[in-house]
Formats: sequence, C-alpha cells, structure tokens
Amino acid sequence: MDCLYCEKPLECDSCRDLYNPPGLAEYQALSRPEVPIICPGCGATLVCHWCKTPYDGEDDDPES
Repeated sequence: MDCLYCEKPLECDSCRDLYNPPGLAEYQALSRPEVPIICPGCGATLVCHWCKTPYDGEDDDPES
C-alpha cells in the first residue's frame, strides 16, 4: 500500500511496519482524510515514515 501523499510504501513512522489495512473499512478510510487511521502494529496514529504526513483525521486546511 502506498502513501496517498508521497506515493512511497506506507510505513508507520512509529514502528516502521508497512501498513496493510486489516479490512475493507480501513482500506476505504485511507481515501477519507477526516477519518483517523490507527497502525495495527503499534496502535499509534498512522504517520507516513517518508513524508511525515499524519493520517489523524485532522483538517490541515485552515481555510475550511
């Protein structure tokens, strides 16, 4: 699975596990930025190891 932002393999910055969604709902949540993603390996909020983008469900756009 690739990061939606940098397109490198999506690897958890906390535990360095490659992120493989455990189910269909988690896979679909990746395309919904308002849904936080939790790493199944360590339980932390998923942050891409390469670009440091958090999949935390927070809106980074101050305009909205």
